[in-house]
Amino acid sequence: MLIAYNAPEAYALDPPAGVTLVWDGRRGSPGAARNAAAARARGAWLVFSDADCEPAPGWLDPYFSPPAQERVGVLVGGIRDTAVGNGLAARVATTTGGVDQRATLANPYLPYGVTANLAVRARAFAAVGGFEVDRRSAEDADLCWRLQRAGWELEERPAALVAHRSRETLVELWRQRAQNGAAARWLASQYPGAMPTWNLQALVRDSAVELRRATSRCRRRW
Repeated sequence: MLIAYNAPEAYALDPPAGVTLVWDGRRGSPGAARNAAAARARGAWLVFSDADCEPAPGWLDPYFSPPAQERVGVLVGGIRDTAVGNGLAARVATTTGGVDQRATLANPYLPYGVTANLAVRARAFAAVGGFEVDRRSAEDADLCWRLQRAGWELEERPAALVAHRSRETLVELWRQRAQNGAAARWLASQYPGAMPTWNLQALVRDSAVELRRATSRCRRRW
């Protein structure tokens, strides 16, 4: 197993047996860290997850049973959101929803999966140059779309499941929403018509409205 990370300098840690830490060389983005790990990998498939996810037992088996057809370059696993604690942020996260591959797979431009649970054929990954290293979000959608535009197919494998932990505070929830808005804006600039138009003022307004509604529902429920 390869654990990739971005940091000002390499960690002086002794990982457990079977685990290799991969530093991205101070490039400082999730895509750069994943690319660094992909360069070290030797398998036919690269399977990605995130630090806030916990794979289910036997996670990898449903990814490759049955084997993917030769033109399939991306396999999209399932994600189950789990609330952290029983505070207001957890209840709001549960009410408003979180990471959902069904939503990304239904994107009207092209389907995509998020790196919380995603498998990419190694030769397809190399052929398109891997992840965009200058982005801190949306690099997964961009990769999936470049792969499909290059002729590779995408397939869902929902039984390959991970649990995704929600943000623990309302500030973290809003920060996540702000990052998602910035990601959508960048994708819209790269792929005209692929995403709705975003602006910061609308993002703040809509986020506040949704959080108030969710908070009110949570309080009535509790």
